[in-house]
Amino acid sequence: MAIVLVVPDLHAPAIHPNALGFVKSVQDYWQTNKTVFLGDNFDFHRLSFHPSEPRSDGAWREHQLSLQALEPWYKHFRKATYLVGNHCSMVARRAVDSGIPEEWLKPAKELFGMPRGWDVVERFGTHRIDGVAYRHGDCPPGGQFPALAHAKLNFESTVLGHYHGAFGVQYFANRQKIIFGCQAGSLCDETHIVQKYGRSFSKRPILGCAVVIDGEHAICEKMPLPNKK
Repeated sequence: MAIVLVVPDLHAPAIHPNALGFVKSVQDYWQTNKTVFLGDNFDFHRLSFHPSEPRSDGAWREHQLSLQALEPWYKHFRKATYLVGNHCSMVARRAVDSGIPEEWLKPAKELFGMPRGWDVVERFGTHRIDGVAYRHGDCPPGGQFPALAHAKLNFESTVLGHYHGAFGVQYFANRQKIIFGCQAGSLCDETHIVQKYGRSFSKRPILGCAVVIDGEHAICEKMPLPNKK
């Protein structure tokens, strides 16, 4: 049995400046003993298939700034499981689109500069702890409560990232079993230039993270507003 700290999308270099301190406080409060990053630690804005912001940094510079932004996270979390998301797989997606086999690229762990103690789950993969499925979430079904939709589809409790504006825990039961869907929000700074694409959406990001206890209970912790304790 485990108490799992769940860290959603960071989108470096656009990590919210209060994110690490907040996550550490949740880790200390719940005394977690495992950590899962739900993916998209990197934004790779300049490699996106959508138009890039003209004032944003070039691809190389963005990658260097992202590594710098993630350095304190790597220093603190020496062991973790990482789920590759749609943004952090942008290098491989661009390569395949250009006819370059993925096998010719650097391993994800090297490209992301991760510590030795980190395990990587490839895109669309699933990591399970205590019978709970952890996924990035960039695949159907979606809807208002994507994690619950995934949980119902496979009839297993499921934790997702990817949907920055989705946050919370919903439960579902039949005569034999109770399962939950947990949507963990995000931890990126929506005012950063690489996140400008999201400003047209009516639904705003919800900053927070999650904790899963013994595979039975999920708690979403919302990050306080800057002017509140």
